[in-house]
Amino acid sequence: MKNCILIFVLGLTITSRGQSIEEVQKRLNLLTHADNLVYDTTGLSKLPKFKYFCTSDGVIIDKGSTETIVPSETEDPWKYYTVIDLNGDKLNDLIYSGPCMPYDQTGIFLNDGKTLNLIHDYPGKLVSLEKSVDKFVINILKESCCCDYYSDYIQVTIWNDSHVDKNQITFFGNTEIKIDKVAKLKIKGILRTSPEINDKKVKDDCSDQILEGNHLARIDKPTTVLQLRRIGQWRLILYPVDKQNSYIGWIK
Repeated sequence: MKNCILIFVLGLTITSRGQSIEEVQKRLNLLTHADNLVYDTTGLSKLPKFKYFCTSDGVIIDKGSTETIVPSETEDPWKYYTVIDLNGDKLNDLIYSGPCMPYDQTGIFLNDGKTLNLIHDYPGKLVSLEKSVDKFVINILKESCCCDYYSDYIQVTIWNDSHVDKNQITFFGNTEIKIDKVAKLKIKGILRTSPEINDKKVKDDCSDQILEGNHLARIDKPTTVLQLRRIGQWRLILYPVDKQNSYIGWIK
């Protein structure tokens, strides 16, 4: 069977939970230096029976099982699964990250001994698996496509007591996230998708929504953010909306 490459580092949450600048940099650097992850299906046949819409119209048990029904959209789903203990309870859990009608999707299942419980199911591709003493951290990237103009960088933290935390960073699809001149600062104003002032209102080609230039979010009061990069008077910042959600955008 194939081996799964793991990164043994400190688990990461994001900004509003006391994360250091170094930890933020480490997580964001994975966007441009993603790991070449290889999955391991050892023990798949011993897991509880399960269905997952990305790879089967029936119940998958094992590669040779007559109960396996694999749709033509996914020619070999097995290379996108990995069997791994995510919460340290000695029971193997399951991750799928691969094609799904027709975009990438990541599904995470926790094994309670009787059932595989789906605790995460969202578009995106696995970027890294990060193991520490008391938790497992999974980073996933959903890239913008078509009428979905924004990318989501999602972090799922699974603690040894099976508690799950999630954090999502959203940014405009073609934003180049380079980390330079990192600093914490307080700021307010209009967060934009590009380093230019564009307030022109236009109709969205994909909906009836009216888009206001390159506006991403409005920061109404001085808020602590993390500057990632600076070009002249423009700053690329990480703006925490709340404990679960953040934006990356430009502000002047």
